[in-house]
Amino acid sequence: MKNIIVGTSGHVDHGKTCLIKALTGTDCDRLKEEKKRGITIENGFADMTYGDYNISVIDVPGHEKFVRNMLMGIGGIDLVLLVIGLDEGVMPQTREHFEILSMIGIKRGIIVYTKRDMVEDKDWIELVKEDAHELVAGTFMENCDEIEVSSYDGYNIEELRRLIVRNIDDSLLKNDSDILFRLPVDRVFAIDGFGTVVTGTLMEGTIKTGDEIMIYPGRKLAKIRNVQVHNDKVEAAFAGQRTALNLQGIKKEELERGTVLAKPDSLEPSMMLDVKLEMFRDAAKSVANGSRVHFYCGASEAVAKVVLLESDLLSAGESCFCQLRLEEEIAVRRNDRFIIRFFSPLITVGGGRILEVTPKKHKRSDEKVISELQLKDAGSEKDVLLQVIREKSSELLDMKKLALKQRLSGEETQSLLGELLQEKKIRKLGKGVYIHEDYIEISKKAAEKILSKYHEENKMSEGLSKEEFKSKLSEALHQNDKRAVEDLMGEMINDRFIKDTGNRISLFDFKIRESSQMTGLKERILAQYREKRFEMPTVDEILASEKDRKNTKHIIEALAASGSLVRLNFQYYIDSSAFEWAVENMKAKIAENGGRITLGEFRDILGTSRKYAMAILDYLDESKITKKVEDYRILL
Repeated sequence: MKNIIVGTSGHVDHGKTCLIKALTGTDCDRLKEEKKRGITIENGFADMTYGDYNISVIDVPGHEKFVRNMLMGIGGIDLVLLVIGLDEGVMPQTREHFEILSMIGIKRGIIVYTKRDMVEDKDWIELVKEDAHELVAGTFMENCDEIEVSSYDGYNIEELRRLIVRNIDDSLLKNDSDILFRLPVDRVFAIDGFGTVVTGTLMEGTIKTGDEIMIYPGRKLAKIRNVQVHNDKVEAAFAGQRTALNLQGIKKEELERGTVLAKPDSLEPSMMLDVKLEMFRDAAKSVANGSRVHFYCGASEAVAKVVLLESDLLSAGESCFCQLRLEEEIAVRRNDRFIIRFFSPLITVGGGRILEVTPKKHKRSDEKVISELQLKDAGSEKDVLLQVIREKSSELLDMKKLALKQRLSGEETQSLLGELLQEKKIRKLGKGVYIHEDYIEISKKAAEKILSKYHEENKMSEGLSKEEFKSKLSEALHQNDKRAVEDLMGEMINDRFIKDTGNRISLFDFKIRESSQMTGLKERILAQYREKRFEMPTVDEILASEKDRKNTKHIIEALAASGSLVRLNFQYYIDSSAFEWAVENMKAKIAENGGRITLGEFRDILGTSRKYAMAILDYLDESKITKKVEDYRILL
């Protein structure tokens, strides 16, 4: 079965609830007050099956006092029935509701003229239709289907059912990707013996019995004990279905209308949003920069400050990019549609689309920011994904996190990432995270600054120690993920931008350029090691004999790197020719002794003290050339 959400909209007392009862057999007015007053106060829900479609129908209040409730019920609607009573025609709430519908991104609609049994005057009917056509002109409902019906005698009700199905195609079907599961809560209650139950319209994704979910914005965990769709117990619910979830591990008091259920860590609660804000064509008030408004998205409501990024004032029919700074956290996703109402007086003035859920705080009239928002507003999914990776590279987002940010399935995201990799616009690091080429360039600039300074101050050094370079690069990039920094180093090495000489890092083209003074210093140091042979001076002794201690240390390391010296430990180096002589003669003695040699025997070969012989043997053990067994060594 394919799941579709149909919503009704229109002025109070134009017959929305009666129409739904005629279509589905369900009376959506369940409250005593609704029965008493004859008007809808809370959103009502019904369902019907027609062919291959399971159709959820939402009955929203039409009275102006309950617009807030109406706003909380229209999220996720695929097809709207714009209900206009033939006895009254287009009325104030008809217009307000329609402006709201136009703003929340609904793609399809049908104009339903109700109370056909009460009106016989054909001229009046034509006038009502002319007003309706004028209302929808230039909108998503221009040239839409329309039908006259009577809920009283059933006139054209069956034809309306067929018309609903004819207006449905695959473009209206929601994304069932498991990772995208999201259910805004519109009712919370408890049932004896079962515990906490929430209901809502499953906006996207899939949920199954036994799944773990997170409650946003508070990030509390719970488990799904059982799932119901239209009062029937099921194993799983899918996007587009009215769903009731029995939750385990959470109390009723910890939930409220407007909270959102989703997979753990799949939403990013935020107090700031980048949006495209559009004013209604007949908005009664303008929105000035800094205005406070009521913000509605799904079942969520919050007060927000409007920061206009392109102008100082937004009037009827105008639009611009802006940043909404909320007074409390909410959990939404990119491309969610929203509505705003003026703070006081409480009138609906506009709405729009969310472009970024976790933006930085923007300055007004920043051309770079405006350009980025224009791309997020009108660019292709691939272009927007590339822009998100450019902005969020330092956050090291993997495929799943990018899919959630883009509101795409894993398969869709993986396909787009593959294209961007092929185009060499992004890179994939070892941890499966994706970064933009710009981030590589930022890393290279940081590396160049670190290494250039080091090379300038340490002309005789092969390079900065690998660990120190990693630490400095982490600090420069404000990057705490050590594995990611290592991966970035690897990318720069592969690009032949930096060079790894074993335990030191240098710029790729760096070479030691000796002055005559440095050449003399190197020859003096090497001469000392050659003269001392097996009674090696310590590094501290060499440093104490020279004024230029820093370059002396670097030259010792450089001599070891070139093979002129062998580094036994942090204090002892040995002339390489002396070392080779020692190893050759040790091997000869071991062969003579039947495969072993003692420390004393090795000391006698070298003609030195026990201390120096031990330093050489320890190095040979660490290098896996020899192995100590009891009080002697054998060859490995």
